[in-house]
Amino acid sequence: MSDLLDLRKKEEMAKVEPQEVEKQLLNWKVAGEIKPHQQLANMPLVIAINIILTLIGVFYLIFQKSVITAVFFFLVVLVTGILAVSKKRVLNWEVNQRGLEMDRMFYPYSEIRSFWIEFDPPHLKELSIRFKKWYRPYIKIPLDREDPLALRRYLETFVTEEKHEDTIIETLTRKLGI
Repeated sequence: MSDLLDLRKKEEMAKVEPQEVEKQLLNWKVAGEIKPHQQLANMPLVIAINIILTLIGVFYLIFQKSVITAVFFFLVVLVTGILAVSKKRVLNWEVNQRGLEMDRMFYPYSEIRSFWIEFDPPHLKELSIRFKKWYRPYIKIPLDREDPLALRRYLETFVTEEKHEDTIIETLTRKLGI
């Protein structure tokens, strides 16, 4: 019983060495939040692309007489417009011994296929999570003040590390900020 640590007693916590804390993986967790300013859309770019897509839709409607293709382009414009102007809120996330919690959703490690930490400061610093189910999209979590090396060492104990290549859609949505 002497190896149990009572977190309510601050005297005992002062005696714990950093190496012992590093060994206790069960108590380890990293948490953060995705702030609204990290989710802001690049409005001039969104407007420019929506105008181009609208013109393409009008072209298909008038010259090609393809209503279905035109409706597709108009729907893409509608969805990107809604995503760009929607009110952003703080999204909380946490990586702990059970899995990943993101905005009241829990993803256990058994559902996660791999992870990758994209680190290109100051432009890009994010954690990418890939799921075992093919139809689930990747989760991209921007890392703000979190230590990517500590997070990587911790996640390697549960999930394999595998480089995640961004698709054209992911690159476009990152540029647009939606």
